Amino acid sequence: RRRPYQLRVKIVDGSTSTSRQTLLAPSKGHQVRFIRVKVLQTSSDGRHLWELFFGDAGNMISAPNRSIDVLAVPDAGSAVTRTYSRSQGPRVKKDEVLSGRWRGAAPTSTTKIIIEYTEEA
Repeated sequence: RRRPYQLRVKIVDGSTSTSRQTLLAPSKGHQVRFIRVKVLQTSSDGRHLWELFFGDAGNMISAPNRSIDVLAVPDAGSAVTRTYSRSQGPRVKKDEVLSGRWRGAAPTSTTKIIIEYTEEA
């Protein structure tokens, strides 16, 4: 029997520091299945690299097996990860968070992070 499929979307204000930012925590006892993330830089602030990974490690280098993608966000532009099909995207462990951080220099203005995902029991 197929599980019900309910696509969820969450919009988060991006951090202006290079520290890890928790983007999404699943409901208690559930797992997040990643579909897609889009990062929008709303004002001109140069090109920046953004890491996306599972868990609460400080960065992708300290936990390479939990990494999803590195996005090159252009000046006053946007970058998107690949889009995964239903039931095909990477999935976190139960109660594990989805995290992101800026690599190198962080932008000085806020960004918008749009997360598309599903939750599974």
